[in-house]
Order: sequence, then C-alpha cells, then structure tokens
Amino acid sequence: MIARSFDLLESAFHILKAAYDSDRSDIAELVEDAEFDEVFEPQKIQRAQQSLLAPNARLEQEISWLPELSQAQTTNILSLVGSGDLEALIETSKHAPELAKANILAHFAGTGNVNDTLFHALVSAWDEIDQENILTFLNDNRLSAGFPSVGRPQMRNALVELERQHARSAAVGIWSLDRPGEVMDRIVEAELRRHPSSSFLEQFVRSYDTLSEPDLARISDEIDEVISDAENTDADLEALVTRASDLLVRWDDVNQPVQVYEQHQGHEEGRSKRIYEKLRSLCLDLANNRSEFTEARRLSEALLRTFPELESVAEVLKGDVAALENLDEQQKLQEEYKTLIDACEAAKTKLPTPVSTVLKIFKDTVSKGGDDPIAFNILRDLALHINNDCNDPQTAFKLLDGALTFAGARPPKELRETLEGERAVLHRNWKMSELEKNKGNISAMSKTVDDMLKYARGTDRAELLQLKSKIDQKSNEKIGWWVTIGVIILLVVIFGG
Repeated sequence: MIARSFDLLESAFHILKAAYDSDRSDIAELVEDAEFDEVFEPQKIQRAQQSLLAPNARLEQEISWLPELSQAQTTNILSLVGSGDLEALIETSKHAPELAKANILAHFAGTGNVNDTLFHALVSAWDEIDQENILTFLNDNRLSAGFPSVGRPQMRNALVELERQHARSAAVGIWSLDRPGEVMDRIVEAELRRHPSSSFLEQFVRSYDTLSEPDLARISDEIDEVISDAENTDADLEALVTRASDLLVRWDDVNQPVQVYEQHQGHEEGRSKRIYEKLRSLCLDLANNRSEFTEARRLSEALLRTFPELESVAEVLKGDVAALENLDEQQKLQEEYKTLIDACEAAKTKLPTPVSTVLKIFKDTVSKGGDDPIAFNILRDLALHINNDCNDPQTAFKLLDGALTFAGARPPKELRETLEGERAVLHRNWKMSELEKNKGNISAMSKTVDDMLKYARGTDRAELLQLKSKIDQKSNEKIGWWVTIGVIILLVVIFGG
C-alpha cells in the first residue's frame, strides 16, 4: 500500500497546538506542553518546533494547515477528522475558506474513506483558491508573531508544491478503490466539462497516471507474451486474440481517464499508442502474411473499442476493420462454396461439360443453406464460359435450366428474372441452329418452333408466332421462309454480351 502524500494531522500546528500568530516564546511553551503530554514522540515535537521557527519551513506548515479558520472552527474540524465522518465533514467544510477546505479534503482523500463527491469538491476547492487573501492572512499573523512577511513568488511556489501533494493524495485515494479507473473516468469527464483548464485536474491525472504504471507495465508484458506466442505457426490464434482482447479491456479500465484527458488537450496518450502499434503489427502479419482474416478483424475491432480517444489511430482502425470484414467474408464464402467453385472450374476444362455433376453439387450446396444468389452466380459464370468460349449454348441452357427448376433454390426475384431471360437467350441460340438444319421440313420446323416458344420472350416470341402461323398453313409453296428465318437469326446474341 502506498503511503498517503498529505496528512493534516502531521502538521506542526496540530502537534504543538499552535496558532498562526504564535510567536517564538509561545512556541517554546507549546513544545514544553507537548513534551509533558507525551502524545507525540520527542523527535516529532522537535521537528514541529523547527518547522514553525524557520521562515521557509513555516510557510509550508502555514498553507498546509487550516488558514482563516477560527479556533472553534478548527476544533470542530479536528473532531470530525477524528471521527472519520466524511459526509459531515464535507457538509461542514462547504463554507470554509478554500485552502482550508482543500487541506481537509486532501487529508481524507488519502485515507481510503472516499467517494466521488470528495474528489469533485477537492478539484473545485483548488480552482477557487485566492492567493491574495491567503497572503494577506499569513502576513498579518506573521507580523503579530514577529516573523518576516511572505512574498508573492514565494507563496506561489509553495502553493504549487502543495497542489502536487494534494493531487498525489487524491490519486492514492482513487487507487484504494475496487475499480479506480472507473471512478477516475467519471471524475475526469465531469471536471473537463466544468473546468477543463484546471491546473489541479492536470496534476490529479498525472499523479493517477504515475500510480498506474505498475499495472500498465504488467499488462504490457502480457501483451508482449501474446504477440510472441502468436508468431508460432501452430498457435491457437483464436485463444490468443481473445486473451489480447481481455488485456485491452484491462488496459482501458486503468488508462481510459488519461486517454480522455489527453484527447481533450489535443494529445494522444503515448503508452496506449505504443500498445496499439504493437498489436496492429500483429494484425497486419495475420492478415497479409497468414491470411488469418477472422482473427485479424477481431483484434482490430478490440483495438478500436479500446482506443477511440486516439483520433489518428481510430481512423486507421476503422479502415482496417472494414477491409478485414470484406476479406474475412470473402474467405468464408470461398470456403463455403469451395466444392461448387472447384467443380465449375474443373468443368471449364472438360468438354462436354459434366452438367449433371455440377448441378448435383449446386443442389447439395443450396440444400445445406448456401446463399442462393451466390450459388446461382457461380453457376452463371460457368454458363457464360460454356456459351461464349465453348460455343455450346445447349449445355449452358441445361445448366441454368436445371438450377432454375430445382425446387430447393429460391433466388431473389430480380435475379430470377435476369436468369430466366438469359436462359431464354441460350435456348434460342441452341434451337436456331436446329431450325436452320430443318429448313424445308415443315413438320420438323413446326416442332422446333413449338420448342422455342416455351422460353421465348418479347419480340422473339412475336416473330416465332408469326413463323408458326405460316408453317401451320401447310402451304406447298415456299412461303419465303428464308426471309423469316433471316429476321430471327439477326436476333441471336452472345449470352452475357
């Protein structure tokens, strides 16, 4: 346990029961009385005497006691201090002069008997201290006691040192709590709203930060261990990233108030940034060199949750998370559809394409919960290759038709309409060559046109109906069929063009 920095009861004024206007003769008598009472050790009494007789040491004692309070008020305050009744003490000290109030609150801050109200009151008291009033009070009493007066620079320097002592005591009080970071964070947030330029608040945060160093050093060492372990190719990355995330939570529990304060001052907290840099390097290694996108994304998200106060870092991490989410999703899709993708890629090198094999894998994939649009688009890519590169619209048609007629597949309406249109084009491309081959055979032409009408759409369907009508006339004359055929041939397009 760290000893508290400020103790009101260690004051020379308290030990000797001296007043601010006690002169040298008074102090000598008070020393004799203290030695007779035997409440304090002789060495402590002697040190108290020396502190009140030496002008510079006396100033330290004067400002760290209860200036501007009457003897009755001092007695009442000491009674409350002795009882440890913090609530009553805070209420009683509300109207006390600010420096006396600050000394009372700082004493309690270091005892472990603390709450948020005490810390806010201490910060506020320091913000309201009037150096001129204190200087006047001390010099008036020094004049009566026969001691040299105090100058403004001397007073200012002494108050600066006392402020540091109070800040250390307040920080010790914070660290006596179960969740110091949580309490400190509340105080910092509230005081930044109330008085962001408070010099005491700055000292308070700096003292808290100093006391946090042992905890942060331990956490940093554990993070280094995680990074070292993660370098092993057989490491359990999921467990290591979970551990790193937990360590970041612990880091933030301690360091968050300092990050918030530094952010408000326009700075980025240095130790947190170094932790970020080490762990982001691990993220980059996992993503770029090992394709471990899921764990890299999890770690980046943990960093973003921990360090939003590091503004330049937060922007980089947002970009990292977005990129890793995309890569992670692509990798998962690659793994989920690997069998279908591999089958389609293999089919491109085998002619004629084994449609039944590909369709079986497609149906298995969809039946297991595969996303219909993705599975259809993988199949569609193969159909595009078969039609355009292999000039085989018949096989391409069978591929798409088999997918569209599978009861277990339910592509979105817009995608289904697109695929049905492309299936019609493939069917037309296939049957047009058959129609031309049957030229002159009215019966065969009629059958082919009937087949084509099953999938034909729009102007294609209108042209085919016109041709069907002429064929059905069963005229022995050649009814210019070649003209109609020529018109239809012009409609043939390359699938996907």
